[in-house]
Amino acid sequence: MEGKTTKSIGSNGHHAPERSAEQGSPADSTDPSISWRSETATLHIALLVNLARNAPPVRRNAPTDILAELDADKNVEAYAAALRARNYDVLIQEGNAHLAGWLDRVQPDICFNTCEGYGGENREAQVPALLEMLSIPYTGPAPLAAAITHDKPTTQRILSSYNLPVPHFQVFNSPDDALRTDMTFPLFIKPTHEGTGIGIHNDSIARDERHLRDKVAEIIADYRQPAMVETYIEGKDITCGLVGNGDDVHFFPITEVDFSGYPAELEAIYGVEQKVTYDELYRNKCPAPLGNRMTDEIRRLTHEVFLVTQCRDFARVDFRLTAEGRPYILEINGLPGITPRSDLTLMAEAEGWTHADLVCAVLDAGLKRCGISK
Repeated sequence: MEGKTTKSIGSNGHHAPERSAEQGSPADSTDPSISWRSETATLHIALLVNLARNAPPVRRNAPTDILAELDADKNVEAYAAALRARNYDVLIQEGNAHLAGWLDRVQPDICFNTCEGYGGENREAQVPALLEMLSIPYTGPAPLAAAITHDKPTTQRILSSYNLPVPHFQVFNSPDDALRTDMTFPLFIKPTHEGTGIGIHNDSIARDERHLRDKVAEIIADYRQPAMVETYIEGKDITCGLVGNGDDVHFFPITEVDFSGYPAELEAIYGVEQKVTYDELYRNKCPAPLGNRMTDEIRRLTHEVFLVTQCRDFARVDFRLTAEGRPYILEINGLPGITPRSDLTLMAEAEGWTHADLVCAVLDAGLKRCGISK
């Protein structure tokens, strides 16, 4: 059956109005008046976020999609509402340089971490590393898994060592790097350390060497990181999500992106144009019409990638499925978006879950893993 037909910018949008600390937006870490509303609540949860409106100033001439992974107030409000509906006490705080002092003062039982980080190759690992140092339990990937899964080439090297199916790839530190003989056109070019379609545009597919080198040069200059070049896999764009840990996981219905609703001049890739410019044209098939055998295989691969990369609590794995029925793993999202309109949410809704159900399932997985009673 067909799933929902609308979707937001990968993780987030940026245009919700600001809210005061009392209304639930991130408080000033130095403000002593911010404290738990109920000392007798079953759980005191610190909801850690990175809002686009609080991002440091971007450099001049930065790409327009550079902040696409950061959150909007309306999404943070939805996370908090889901947790508060269970009568948990929730305080919201920015995952920034002032976080340690704030956490030391409020002493949460657990942190619900959604922080993508504001900068650096390992930005998704920054808040988990701080929480590890402070011995505070939290949801989502640990620092090592967060760093590995945010670095696409490292992830693919690890998956390849386990004989998991990944496209051939090469990292370009310069547009003049020699192209390996096993890299055959068409090739796909993207930044090595980004998500939410950042850096992926209609010209990301190269069918000749001049186009390849021009695009590599653009990625390196615009995003200030190496470019990852991989064999372009033509076929279905599918994603599989789960919640849980170890062998105790719940798989959501697999989603296939339906590119038929986009303008014909757009390539069949899930990039910035598809996620932002033509967002209202998004269509999907959820559950994807794959048949039981392929559905089981995609779930098996998803679980194996989840375990190999040591992700925790929830994740989403993206694939390309060829016309011959061979799946290729593109990447794992160890900290996938869970806004009310993210891919994982749409998958959960396709089997009758609400957004609040998904948020609380992620929390439950973290609580169980950490041995914390509700």
